[in-house]
Amino acid sequence: MKRNKTPLLTAGALLLFVLGWLLLRYLVAAQLADSAERDLALIAELVAVDLKRDALSKNARGAELLTQGAGAQEELRGTLARADIRNRRNVYFFLPEGRSLVVGGPGKDGAMREAAPTDIVARALGRIAAGETEGGAEFEAYPDHDGEAAVGIWRWYPELGLGLVVERPYARFVRPVAWLDAALGGLLVLVILGFAVHRQLDVRALLASFRKPDLDSCGPYRILRLIGEGAMANVYLARHEHLGRLVALKRLKVKSSSDETLERFDREARLASQLHHPNIITVLDHGPVPGGGFYYAMEYIQGLTLTQWVEEHGPVPPGRVIRLLIQVCAAVGAMHQRQLLHRDIKPDNVIAYAAHGDYDLVKLLDFGLIRDLDHEASRDLTRGLRVLGTPAFMAPERLLDPKVVDPRTDLYGVGCIGFFLLTGRRPFEATLDADLAQQVLHVPAPRAAPNSIFSVPTRLDDLIDRALAKDMTLRPESAAAFAAELEGIAKAAPWHREPARLWWMSVQAEVNEGEAPAELAANTAKG
Repeated sequence: MKRNKTPLLTAGALLLFVLGWLLLRYLVAAQLADSAERDLALIAELVAVDLKRDALSKNARGAELLTQGAGAQEELRGTLARADIRNRRNVYFFLPEGRSLVVGGPGKDGAMREAAPTDIVARALGRIAAGETEGGAEFEAYPDHDGEAAVGIWRWYPELGLGLVVERPYARFVRPVAWLDAALGGLLVLVILGFAVHRQLDVRALLASFRKPDLDSCGPYRILRLIGEGAMANVYLARHEHLGRLVALKRLKVKSSSDETLERFDREARLASQLHHPNIITVLDHGPVPGGGFYYAMEYIQGLTLTQWVEEHGPVPPGRVIRLLIQVCAAVGAMHQRQLLHRDIKPDNVIAYAAHGDYDLVKLLDFGLIRDLDHEASRDLTRGLRVLGTPAFMAPERLLDPKVVDPRTDLYGVGCIGFFLLTGRRPFEATLDADLAQQVLHVPAPRAAPNSIFSVPTRLDDLIDRALAKDMTLRPESAAAFAAELEGIAKAAPWHREPARLWWMSVQAEVNEGEAPAELAANTAKG
């Protein structure tokens, strides 16, 4: 069953985006309300000053203050007009019995007119009756006297016997929130569209198509495009000029072409070219590169590395694991018969594929750490004394003393692959290589069966546990012995062709032109 985490991660990211949006919207609305309340309160105080002055001079209260002649109201009307400039604010009064008194303002004759109480007046009167006489604010939209949505504040002045309402149109109040919604909504649409486009396109292949190879040809091979890049080497998709055969062509980077690197690369090509086995990638050619250095050409395989298989489709059932491991053992055994050690057996360096009506086939890749047991020229250490290899899948003896290795060192890597396929995780995991090395050296490897979603046969669990033993003498004595035990266990967990065929049909789009070669290249470029 395919286990693709991308949709789940995307849904989580979108949920966080929406929650952040809502939080930001709430904070902006709260800030707007606070700013609007201060602004409207200032207008209320300016009007109240005029009213209180008139009340003192005329000894009047309530509606009497608002029924004076036009001349007496001149200053008040000026204050109200300034408050209502550009129709941003509206000021009116209310009395204890519920009447609203609208007076002054642009377009009006300055005379008082009575209007039905608005929602804010009704709420204010209710709170006044309950003893709350200081004032309040309403920033949920309500209809004003003209039926338009508004927000406002109210103040009650017991000494004047009336209340005051200052309003602002709701549309103007929420305009910044509307702008925020439009901006974030547009961004969300762009993110969703971008994700949809990303799901339809192979972005890696698209970017690679714009990268011009740093050379046009190597010997009889015409370079088509760069399909993989490692620390020391690049891998290109190339075509033989005369035969038309596609190959994966590996070439050292110029900046990596030190004497030691050239020696290792040349040894890799020469020794790998001696290997002829159905489960080992075939080296087809070797030659000089224009401008210096060497290249070698390999057969071109479309498939999934075992790392990619597990990361995208989840752990593998025991029956299929056994079939894959038997082939890995066959490849490793063929190398051992020629006194060659791979020394970097790991899921990244095994590619699975389907071809010629057969399924769950494998090829062993990447011979950058190959060692000839008959010669001492092969090195585990660089001149900088850095151990070569991947600590997570490196046998303990290689960390203790790189010179003390034998074929059972490769079998430790086969055990790591088996554990990884069954469980979906590496036997040892840590953030720092030093911590990882300590675990590999001193911590017993976990059992696969308790960590697998499948029912792992006891004999298979025991075999993988033995392969991961710190003491190499406890591991299977040879690749052939390892494969023989796997063959015996296969009866308890058989492999079936039809489920494998259907599975490969379902993932065929992922191993077509442009994607699988990149996966292959990414792992053959590192040597």
